[in-house]
Amino acid sequence: MSGDLFRRLGLCAALAVGPAAGACSRDDDVHGHGHEEQHADEFERGPHGGRLLEEGGLAFELAIHEGGSAPELRVYPYRDGKPLDPAGIEADVELRRAGGRIEKLTLAPRGDHLVGEREIAEPHSFDVVLDVRVEGAQHRFAFASYENRIEMSEAVRIASDIELATAGPAEIDTGLVLYGRIALNDDRTTRVFPRFPGVAKSVRKRLGDAVAANDVLAVIESNESLHPYEVRARSAGTVVAKALTEGEFASADREIFVIADLSTVWIDLQVERRDAAKIRVGQRVRVDPGNDAAALATEIHYVSPIGSASTQALLARALLPNPDGSLRPGLFASAEVFVEQAQVPVAVEVSALQTLQRWTVVFIRDGDVFQAQPVEVGRRDARNAEILSGLDPGTTYATRNSFVLKADVGKSGAAHDH
Repeated sequence: MSGDLFRRLGLCAALAVGPAAGACSRDDDVHGHGHEEQHADEFERGPHGGRLLEEGGLAFELAIHEGGSAPELRVYPYRDGKPLDPAGIEADVELRRAGGRIEKLTLAPRGDHLVGEREIAEPHSFDVVLDVRVEGAQHRFAFASYENRIEMSEAVRIASDIELATAGPAEIDTGLVLYGRIALNDDRTTRVFPRFPGVAKSVRKRLGDAVAANDVLAVIESNESLHPYEVRARSAGTVVAKALTEGEFASADREIFVIADLSTVWIDLQVERRDAAKIRVGQRVRVDPGNDAAALATEIHYVSPIGSASTQALLARALLPNPDGSLRPGLFASAEVFVEQAQVPVAVEVSALQTLQRWTVVFIRDGDVFQAQPVEVGRRDARNAEILSGLDPGTTYATRNSFVLKADVGKSGAAHDH
């Protein structure tokens, strides 16, 4: 079949040659693989947008069809430039993927083409071997069709600080995000009342002052004896509330100072009724204090045995160290409570996950080749992500700085859009 004929048709290849592949397709049903720097005359194209393979008067066009269904491999046969009835033609295809995985498909006639018996999973990046038997004669073709794949030597990988790991079993912590407020630690908060009612002769401490145990807070003249007496702090801390000024009458049933030890605080979290059964004392907690501050690790130390009539929620409480005073009671905060720990058969580090076109991918390594492998992600925690499909245990993949590989795929043009 004449290559000039297909060039005049202005069609694009679905399967290409070399480390990158063809740039476009005839319509939305057949996709092109590769980058736009591929020269148009490096391979022949067929009427369906596929790669054309010729031997003698026979030609076979390979295309991956995605017209609203699962991707399937099709072979269109021709003789002397005209469609050839696929009945009586036998064809097998071998797809050799990065990582050593080999897929073998037997094609069967359907309409004007032969089609593989199962879906062609992403990525559509492989070395292809096509065996066709026509009227007792054997025809074999081999070529490469790559996408989202780059080569990187070990020296360059090390210089790029790209780390490697092996996919395999891991423990995934399932978290529940709760919201609440930072609160005073009531166990370290003192409320000061006068021993006898009277008039404040002097007030020694102001709001926000630090006090030591036994410091004088105020002097009050007793109404009973008309003698002054000192009101002292029973514990060290910070004055967080003051309800007394000089000359004011102090009642014995009204607190005049609140002194709190702010070296620790509580985070009071609201637990929705539907989640109440998931929360228990002792569960690990990661607190986000807000304002881009680093997350803090703690655990649940109290769960209220009764709910709130107004909010229909339960209170769960955790204790947090606050040595620098940066956690301010009254401010909002959120926390992730780890409610379940599950063992999963295949997981990768979260840093390995990248987004490429419409996929979440992991870059798997095969020698000096890194291939973007689409994966389905399940549960995840701060470190690991469960892989439901797309990756076999034992596969070597890029973790930290894997975004460098994504950037290189984009710069090299080795990606395609479906």
